[in-house]
Amino acid sequence: MTTASPVARVLVAALTLMVAGCGGGGSESSKTPVQSPTTPTTPTTPTTPTTPTTPTTPTTPPVAGGIAAINVNSRAEVLAFYNSTMLPAFSVPMQWTGSTQSCVAGSTSAEYKAAVLNTVNSFRVLAGLPGNVTLNLTHSAMAQQAALMMDANSQLSHSPPASWNCYTTDGATAASSSNLALGNAGPNAVRAYIADSGTSSLGHRRWVLYSRLGEVGTGDTTRANSLWVFGGTVTAPAGLTETGIAWPARGYVPWTSKVADPSHPWSFSLPGADFSGASVAMSNDQGKVLSVGNVGPLPDGYGDNTMSWNLTSATSEWSRSPADTKLNVLISNVKVGGQAKSFQYSVTFFVP
Repeated sequence: MTTASPVARVLVAALTLMVAGCGGGGSESSKTPVQSPTTPTTPTTPTTPTTPTTPTTPTTPPVAGGIAAINVNSRAEVLAFYNSTMLPAFSVPMQWTGSTQSCVAGSTSAEYKAAVLNTVNSFRVLAGLPGNVTLNLTHSAMAQQAALMMDANSQLSHSPPASWNCYTTDGATAASSSNLALGNAGPNAVRAYIADSGTSSLGHRRWVLYSRLGEVGTGDTTRANSLWVFGGTVTAPAGLTETGIAWPARGYVPWTSKVADPSHPWSFSLPGADFSGASVAMSNDQGKVLSVGNVGPLPDGYGDNTMSWNLTSATSEWSRSPADTKLNVLISNVKVGGQAKSFQYSVTFFVP
């Protein structure tokens, strides 16, 4: 295990009925929540510390995750994985014992925490990463206090003031080390972090799919989540420089609100890569070139170095739904160790 920690960046996911801009304080008013992710607010300051302000070693044993790799080029295997591993996590009862009125953080069931961890690992497996992230129970207890604060104040902040309802120092520490969501909780918050529509840095997605992520903490109320993502890093998987981390992932991907949608931003991550001169070309299943937009590198410091783009061609040019929809991607001129490299892969969306 390595000890270096990623540069801390603030990440806010406010999942609400309407899109709203980012205020100077980096918080978002609460509106009626919906079940599909909408546009999160833009990350705001602070951009430090570079390491968590509390030790990354848990004082209680971590809860082990562990989802075996699957053959993402097998439609049947990905479908079985979606139905047997991913979907059940979304129906696990939360059983939250806390109260915003009494400022009691409470807890959620062990099964619910495991479902959140399962969802993190499931997305990582689909993206070709090891599904071995563990759950830090110490950080989860602190994240629980952060989630309570967000819910009690109907706002999101990575630096909540002491004047906030239900304020605690542990909750504030967790808020500065976590992805935050208001309007969704648990597994639903994780899939919203992956979608990350409207967040220019794609920072939430990048932390969940960070190549060196070794552990997380989770705190949840009925309408808020704090997913602790800083610290606890591990060595990046071998061979990553040859594949990168694509989302939507290469191979077969379920086209559903629970997993992925071609209209959401596309991204490609690679530790230490220089994407400043990189380009992207996409084509449909017949080889027809498709238009893309917003192509370019994203700010460093949110997990791995990343570039992103959007598929801008008319849906009629590429969608075969309800049949399978295959899209081809070619990323050129990525500098890795000073050498230009290209990456080519296909994504086949299918309706489960």
